[in-house]
Amino acid sequence: MSAGLFLPALAEKPPLMLVTYADISAPHIVDNGPSGPSAGDLYIRHGKVRLTPDGPDIGTYDSLAILLFIDETTKFASRRFTFETVLPEGTIYALDIVQSTHGRPKEAGHKHQGAIIGGTGKYAGARGTYETEILASGKQSKTTLNFWVGQ
Repeated sequence: MSAGLFLPALAEKPPLMLVTYADISAPHIVDNGPSGPSAGDLYIRHGKVRLTPDGPDIGTYDSLAILLFIDETTKFASRRFTFETVLPEGTIYALDIVQSTHGRPKEAGHKHQGAIIGGTGKYAGARGTYETEILASGKQSKTTLNFWVGQ
């Protein structure tokens, strides 16, 4: 019964919001066989993070996409996508499964949402959601993180 008394108070607390921008680096691809695109292949990226599209670097990101499924006929693919955003005050971790056409880069305007699953430092225990959008240039992304800490 006492847990029910605390839930409304937690639900009313608005989430924190952090918006970051990053250049989309070319992936390092690990082909885990058979040769060519197949389940288990890794797509790894690393880059700098900013608070504005052209601002100074304030941190880094690392992302890992693991190819879960690919239909060779239609090229439909799904990937488990995880990333970390490393900032001076701590790190935020996120997870998603993204569906797309394999072999095609994400186009300007593409968006996908996922879950924030944890953090360190100032972001310890972070929970919430994020949305990543590919900006008009197709070479930069904007990620909006909405999360709670300490709950």
